[in-house]
Amino acid sequence: MTARAATSWPRITGWLAEQAPAIARLVNPPATPVDLRYLEAAMNHPLPADLVELLQLANGTEHRAIRGSVIPFHYNLVPVMEMLAIRRMWQKIEAGPLLSGADVPRWLDGYLPIADAADAGVMFVDLSDGPSYGAVCEWYPEGGGGASQQWSSVGQMLDDVAGAMVDRRPMTRIRDVPYLPEVDEGSLHWFQVYD
Repeated sequence: MTARAATSWPRITGWLAEQAPAIARLVNPPATPVDLRYLEAAMNHPLPADLVELLQLANGTEHRAIRGSVIPFHYNLVPVMEMLAIRRMWQKIEAGPLLSGADVPRWLDGYLPIADAADAGVMFVDLSDGPSYGAVCEWYPEGGGGASQQWSSVGQMLDDVAGAMVDRRPMTRIRDVPYLPEVDEGSLHWFQVYD
């Protein structure tokens, strides 16, 4: 059974409303049908159903105003138009020549950013044809870039985040170390459960 954004996202926003109301107020209203059609046309790839579900619930967040991160460990969801702006930026950066003929991973056209971090990291959904279609991956430019899969789908990501927030189920998917969220003076951070 696939994890559904329509089940997990309300659990996340409910937890935020109770534990971090200032952050909850920074969740954007749903994306419009026009936004979704534009996004799919711009990507020239079909969007995964769980990503569409999420965008129909919230068009990202006011990510630059959030203290901390809703998505572990440094990420906040971005609105549709910023998804495309971040994608264009990375396409432009990665279109340049490789230094010293280095063989490093490149930003692919099928990568759709869904969240960003203050330190230039990007969380994206892989829309490329193949077995990784719909997977949520992390991209960090440090060390030459590179993508690493974190979740098999947007729904799975949201299910893990909701489980950690609401059920206090430590999340181990990303770093193989259990993490839980903590709100301290209005800032949401993820901490290691065990040292």
